[in-house]
Amino acid sequence: MYNKIHRIMSDSANNGTSIGSSCLVFQHGSELFGNSVGFADKSRNIPMSTDTVCRLFSLSKPITATAAMIAMDQGLFGPETQLAEFFPEFSHISLSSDSTEIKQRDNVPPITIEHLLNMTAGLPYPSDWCDSVRASGDVYMKMLNCRAKGETYTTEQFARDCASIPLYNIPDDYWFYGVEADIIGAVIERSSGMRYSEFLKKHIFEPLEMTDTDFYVPESKRDRLAALYSWSDNRLVQTECSHLGIEDFSDLPAFESGGAGIFSTINDYSKFANMLCTHECHNNIRLISEKAFQYMTSPKFNSHQLRSMWDRLNGYNYSCFMRIMTDVEKSRIHSANGEFGWDGWTGTYFCVHPESGITVLYFTQICGASTTDQAAEIVNTVFKELL
Repeated sequence: MYNKIHRIMSDSANNGTSIGSSCLVFQHGSELFGNSVGFADKSRNIPMSTDTVCRLFSLSKPITATAAMIAMDQGLFGPETQLAEFFPEFSHISLSSDSTEIKQRDNVPPITIEHLLNMTAGLPYPSDWCDSVRASGDVYMKMLNCRAKGETYTTEQFARDCASIPLYNIPDDYWFYGVEADIIGAVIERSSGMRYSEFLKKHIFEPLEMTDTDFYVPESKRDRLAALYSWSDNRLVQTECSHLGIEDFSDLPAFESGGAGIFSTINDYSKFANMLCTHECHNNIRLISEKAFQYMTSPKFNSHQLRSMWDRLNGYNYSCFMRIMTDVEKSRIHSANGEFGWDGWTGTYFCVHPESGITVLYFTQICGASTTDQAAEIVNTVFKELL
């Protein structure tokens, strides 16, 4: 298995489909494979390592889902709690005027925590093809304008402004990837009385000893921050990080994005991933209850809701910002039913399978990469060897 995974990673670096990457494989918490190839920053000749700091982007979302489970265990809210209880702006929601997914406009149910966790609230990421995504873009533009003027724009302000987005779909009817994890972060702030970053630090990062994980990269760690690359003229070139309001912050930002804003290393994130696989942390302290874990990792969608999930997620169901494998025969990922995880915009990826104890992580830093071919091939190799 070691030679096969190393070849996948080395071939990618050699043929230019990645600049650098790291991979870790565990079973029952024991490391079976760990390797890095290529460069974290090619222009500075800095090699990739398992301590290279990477931009997680959407790999932030499983952390936010776990934080929500901790908040539920504390009784701060439940799945059926209405979002308007924390942000009254959502008491008066509007619907998209040009969405093809809205069949009725009367008796629209209120947005709940469960709608947010399952990405069915109808609050999309920004784009330009309908009024909902354009309104989302307006929220991000307001944030960037405030930042440019030196004005503070907080996590809670972002959530309040998202109430101006006309819903693309009736809540619970349609899966549409969007800003819900960021709003969950704001709900945790409002319900706990703590900044979101402080809640994560106290309840996840410190118990798991994730010392290289935060919403910014301090000067003392900047030399370990990977360069970011993007495709241009069929080759990877270095670029600046500026996406969904996320930049390479050197100080804690006012807007702490629970959906995209966390920086970490593959070593640090493996502690979190292994916790999800074994339900425990380094000090044998359970972060979330068995009830919360079962809720987080149980498939939530019926066939009607599954219709809108991306083709690359064939074989998967969904729950709490993560894919849940339910029909491995339909998937390009040949893992096993019950495997779950997620990926990030920059090519960060993880999956765990509690039944077999398998945890796989693969990190690279390429804009728009998500689940790379290399990650898929590595997962297929691991499960073929270990199951």
